[in-house]
Amino acid sequence: MSANLSRSALPAMHQPPQAPDLEAAVLGAALLEADTQRRLLAMLPDEQVFYRYPHQQVYAAIRDLVAAGQHADQLTVVQQLARRGILQRTGGAHFVASLTLRINSAAHFDTHCRVLQEYHARRVLIRAGSELAARGYDEGRDPLQLLSDAQQHLTTLHQALETRPGQTAAAAFAATFDRLAQAVQQQGLTGVPTGLTQLDGLTGGWQPGDLVLLAARPAMGKTAALLHFARTAALDHAHHTAVFSLEMPTLQLMQRLVASEVPGYSNADLRRGNLPGGLNQVAYVQAQAQRLRNHGHRLHLDDTPGMSIQQLRAKCARLHAQHPLGLVLVDYIQLMRGDQKGNREQEIASISRGLKELAKELNAPVIALSQLSRDVEKRGGDKRPLLSDLRESGSLEQDADCIVFLWRGEYYDIREYEDGSPTADTILFDVAKHRNGATDEVIAACSMRRGTFADLTPLPGRF
Repeated sequence: MSANLSRSALPAMHQPPQAPDLEAAVLGAALLEADTQRRLLAMLPDEQVFYRYPHQQVYAAIRDLVAAGQHADQLTVVQQLARRGILQRTGGAHFVASLTLRINSAAHFDTHCRVLQEYHARRVLIRAGSELAARGYDEGRDPLQLLSDAQQHLTTLHQALETRPGQTAAAAFAATFDRLAQAVQQQGLTGVPTGLTQLDGLTGGWQPGDLVLLAARPAMGKTAALLHFARTAALDHAHHTAVFSLEMPTLQLMQRLVASEVPGYSNADLRRGNLPGGLNQVAYVQAQAQRLRNHGHRLHLDDTPGMSIQQLRAKCARLHAQHPLGLVLVDYIQLMRGDQKGNREQEIASISRGLKELAKELNAPVIALSQLSRDVEKRGGDKRPLLSDLRESGSLEQDADCIVFLWRGEYYDIREYEDGSPTADTILFDVAKHRNGATDEVIAACSMRRGTFADLTPLPGRF
């Protein structure tokens, strides 16, 4: 491409996007009617939405007067600007008076405000792009960290610029009953299926926008449960699913997935190559695990160690842009790095907050594994976990929409549940916190050798 063509492909150098006439019209309408002032402050919450300095200062004067419970009109705004010593810099009393001469009514006020929001968003984007470009020229910065920072910066801008007007109950009425009809049609399953009937009945599936903590002591089956939920979502229900394993490499995850797909072989068998038929048996196992090849494009595995919450969000944003993610799973929180440096509790708090924000950004459930403190082992009795056992930060309990403890009595040599049923080959899912539903316990069948979970009364061939 020639230099001339390259230059013509770029936008001409202009002043930043702006609409001074609309800015004046909006302020003039606000000076005429008290109700319009309230609409102004609700729709345009910051003076930076206005490009011209005089308009920014008139807006700030209106805002300060309304906040003080005073009436804002031409005269009081002039007095406010004079008290702040900026009346002449703003253009004087004549300039303020001229604003009210440009508008006859507030008939198109909301439309004008939305246009100003769009111009402001463009200016912010241009400024952010310039800042990111300047960082890109800094050879001392790590490129991967730059990409992560850029994604985080753009996400923050999106949240800051996004304006969602409130709705009346009447406006939300139809959508509410559409959701109810969907819930009835799907027999209460409104989220991503868990693969366990009783757990689905309690949660309605993993819900979009929810942060779910799956917490347990070591050897309770956390990673096995995480992979079960991933397989159910991706292979059984066609949801694009991302698994971020900070502890286990991808090949080990795949061995576990194969073991759960192929009856008769444990994870240990596959890891050690303990196949009775030798190499011929490899072909058989491969054929039995074809679901992972045929539908595995929906199951994304990432084993980046020591990942930061910013990197996680950047990776998810990239995957989500390719195919909307239906479920994100993280193994596990305590191995992540937070944005906020300081003590570990503050860092975990930033991770927890970031995971919740990620769930809202994607409108998809995020399931994160969490270790429990050793206090569980020090207790007598059945050593059942409590919310207070969550390690290192109370923010985990605060940010999570759902907290599920895993407990296997068999591991602690407890032979029976309270109702007398055997604990052998079972696992207890204790839903200890459920922001949008009931808390209860669900007992499922499990095989730790293969990493499989099923209802206690499974269909033939399912377990």
